[in-house]
Amino acid sequence: MFALHGRGVGWSGDMQTRRYRTVTSDHRERAAGCWLAVLVILAAFGGAAFLGPASAQGTDVAANGTAAPTNDSQSSINETQFQRGETNETNETNASVATFNRSTVAEDRGDIAAIGLNISGTNETTVTVGSPAVNYETNVTVADGGDGQVTLLMNSYLAGTTENESQAYDTLADEDSIVRTNRTTERLDAPLDTSTYNLSATVDGRETDTATLRLAERTSNELVTWTAPAESFDNVTNASEVAAAIENDRITTTDSVAVGDVLVLQSKLSGVYGAFAAANFTELVERGMFNLTVRQTNPGTNRRPKQLDLDRSLANDSIRVIPDPDTDILYVNIDTEAAVFERGPPRPGDEFETELTVREESSLATSNQSIGANVTAIGAELGLSDVSLAAGDGQTVTGTTSVAPKSEVTISLTANGTGSFVKTNTTTVSPNGTFATTFNLSETSPNTTVDVRAVGPLNTSDDITVPVRPSQESEPMAGGARLTAADQTTTGETVRIRNATLADGGYVVVHAPNASESPVGSVLGTSSYLENGTTENVTVTLGQPLTESTDVVVMAHRDTNDNGVFDFVSSNGSEDGPYTSAGSTAAGAETSAEAATVTGAAANDGEPVATTVSVTVNNTTTTGEGSDTTAVGSANGTDASGQTTSENGPGFGITAAVVAAVAAAVAVAARRTRRE
Repeated sequence: MFALHGRGVGWSGDMQTRRYRTVTSDHRERAAGCWLAVLVILAAFGGAAFLGPASAQGTDVAANGTAAPTNDSQSSINETQFQRGETNETNETNASVATFNRSTVAEDRGDIAAIGLNISGTNETTVTVGSPAVNYETNVTVADGGDGQVTLLMNSYLAGTTENESQAYDTLADEDSIVRTNRTTERLDAPLDTSTYNLSATVDGRETDTATLRLAERTSNELVTWTAPAESFDNVTNASEVAAAIENDRITTTDSVAVGDVLVLQSKLSGVYGAFAAANFTELVERGMFNLTVRQTNPGTNRRPKQLDLDRSLANDSIRVIPDPDTDILYVNIDTEAAVFERGPPRPGDEFETELTVREESSLATSNQSIGANVTAIGAELGLSDVSLAAGDGQTVTGTTSVAPKSEVTISLTANGTGSFVKTNTTTVSPNGTFATTFNLSETSPNTTVDVRAVGPLNTSDDITVPVRPSQESEPMAGGARLTAADQTTTGETVRIRNATLADGGYVVVHAPNASESPVGSVLGTSSYLENGTTENVTVTLGQPLTESTDVVVMAHRDTNDNGVFDFVSSNGSEDGPYTSAGSTAAGAETSAEAATVTGAAANDGEPVATTVSVTVNNTTTTGEGSDTTAVGSANGTDASGQTTSENGPGFGITAAVVAAVAAAVAVAARRTRRE
């Protein structure tokens, strides 16, 4: 019929149902005995009810040992249920339960621990924290708002120390709530010690899960000085706003702060955020738990150092403390204009040591723990860079300032008389202390006098008056390059190019006026490698500063060996030659006496993409007449290293230079073809 395997609890057979007909009277006793034996075996395996109702007359029995009921309304337990030991009794998986989402909750002593719970089948559960063995035990009943999850917040700084223990507990979500709190141990006189505390979750008096809470020693790591614009003191008031300001470069690291800007002290420490959840910084200072000092380190001879008056500065609201417990960072913002200092306010050049201390009296440290950093006060300054405007779009005005990055600077252009106008743009200071904005002067007549004025925060400003120069219309780019530059006044150390378009990437190179006669020796300086496309406001630093006003040739060069390094000089002109209107490399220069846009569409096919720029040094201007195709000058030049060079080879003029460079370009093309 069927057999019961000794190793398992399953039945075996041919899976075909065999119907047992009428049992004869001769065999009834034997049949009864067999059934009795089967029932005994089933009882031994806890499955007496497995067969269900059966009779000796007409009962269907499957080969797997189950009784096939003749009435469809009858129920039986299938093989899988039997193997799992399940019965028709109440299924415990449907019972109300609460479980912890982590087996261990770790937090630093004095901080706020987040204890996560998953709840099902009920909306209330009780969490027991601690035990009599650690002299702290509290039962907290929480109510779920309906999503099946509750995060219980435990302030480990307050836990056990308050008369009303409910002050130490809260829920993260507003939809959840604390129903009741009951501490069963004596009140403590200090925050909970570092230790491991038991966690237990119960529903209707039945424990459904356990976990542990581990409180570790608090830390004081480092203090970093940052700065922010003056207006940020009132606009950045919480942790999320601080994070956004850092992301947007409104708060930046620095070791110097302009007097009037915000000094931000970023303190990396843990174990204090339970205290800050219970009281503000002023109250904690009054209790002797914290101290903040800003003390001058370079007082004058026989002078006592300047020092922050903490009490008066807190009283006039010039210090704002912003805790960020999620990152264990405490921000202290100091308004350097309003903060009160003993023996006078900070002045440019004053150096200070800042120090934040968690004192022993806080019970969070066995002795005073301090972190500090140094910062220098600087003056608030703003200045316009050399301004050169042309009658066209994209005219850029730039400048530098010492005020904090993201401070706003308003720049205005004012023209009087015929065609008068006022144009105003507002920009912000970049992290490197510069600012820039562009204006459209395409409808402005050349030689119009324009007053340029920049106004920044902290009473900073600068102004300059410049004429508007003519601008040559851009031609459609051919040959893969286009340069736009204007005559300019500089210190002689740099040359500015308004924009450079390089189809295949490369360099903007400044040559001496004799570029056509000495292509290599005339190199005065080069930009870093520029990616393909258009780059705005390219500044080329010269190997040696110009000592007098002169014309220079600005030329677009390729990166023929694709190594990102300008090798034109080191290869004696065989690599990284200039762009030309024919798309190859050549030497020579197309010039213009005024501001110009030069493209590859030069008058003579194969000529380089270049333009002549008049550079005024020390306010002495020399203007070259220029020509349609070349720039004529001395045979002497300065190479990229700043050394004066001379090329005296006979016949090395513009024609020979073009031929040599084109030959080099052909060789480069051949090498590229072989590589491909």
